[in-house]
Amino acid sequence: MYFSAKNIFEWQVFLAGPISVGAIILSSRYPSMKGLVAAWGLFLTLLDIFWLTPWRKKIQDVAARIQESFDCDVLDLPWQELKAGKKPDDELIKEHADKYDRHNPNDESIENWYSAKVDELPIYMARIACQRSNCWWDAEQRRYYARIFIVSILIIFMVFLFLAILTKSSLENYIISIIVPLSPLLLLGIRHYLEQKEASSRLDSLKEHASSLWDEALSGKSATDMTARSRVLQDEILENRRKTPPVLDVIYQHLRSKHEKQMNYCIEKLVLEAKRKGGVVA
Repeated sequence: MYFSAKNIFEWQVFLAGPISVGAIILSSRYPSMKGLVAAWGLFLTLLDIFWLTPWRKKIQDVAARIQESFDCDVLDLPWQELKAGKKPDDELIKEHADKYDRHNPNDESIENWYSAKVDELPIYMARIACQRSNCWWDAEQRRYYARIFIVSILIIFMVFLFLAILTKSSLENYIISIIVPLSPLLLLGIRHYLEQKEASSRLDSLKEHASSLWDEALSGKSATDMTARSRVLQDEILENRRKTPPVLDVIYQHLRSKHEKQMNYCIEKLVLEAKRKGGVVA
C-alpha cells in the first residue's frame, strides 16, 4: 500500500514537473497558448489540494496501520485501538501481499528487517533496540531525501529564471508563462520538503527517547514498566507514519545497504553493552 501511495505521489511530481515544463516550452513557441498553460497550473494546484493529496493520505493511513500490526506482532506489543483504530482486515493484507509477490517473487530482502542479533536480548530490551533502529533509519533517509527534493526543484526554477533574464522577458510575462504553470511544483516541493524535515525532527526526538528507555532498561527497570513505555513510544511512531508521505523507492534503495550496515553495527554495540552491564541474555 505504501507502493500505491508512492505511485500517486510520483504522478503528482510528473504532472507538476515534466508535464508543466513541457507546457511552458510549448507556450514559448505558441504564445496564444499562454493563458491555457496558466490555467493548467491553477487546475493542477486545485487537483493536488482537493484530490491527489487526500487520496494519497487515505491510502497511507491504512498502510501505516498494517505496518503497526506487523510491529505489534514482531515486537510483542498489544494493539492500541484507541490510537490506531480498528485492525486492518486480513483479506486486505492478503490482497496487497499477493500483489507484491507478483511483482517481487521470492524477495528475500524483506526478511529480517530488524537485526536478528536482538535475539540475544530479552524481549523488553530487544523491542527498544528495534524501535530505536526504526527511528534512526527513517530520520536519516528522510533528511537526505528532503535535501535532494528541494534542491532539484530549486534548480528547475533557477534554470527558468536564467532563461527569462536571458530573453529579457517582462515580469508580467514571467509570472504568467512560468511562475503560474510551475506553481503546483513549487507548492508540492515546499510542502513535501517541510513534511520530511518535520518528520526527521520528530524521529530524532523519538530516537533520543528510545535511547533514554534503553538506559532505564539497563539500570534495572522492570520488564512490565519498560513494555508500557515502549507501547507509548510505538504510538508516536505510528502517528509519524500517518503524517509523513513515504520516501520514493529510488532513495530507499540507494541508502539501504549503507543504512543496514550502520543499523546492524549499532545493534551489536547495544547487545554488547547489555551483556557487559548486567550479563543480560534472552
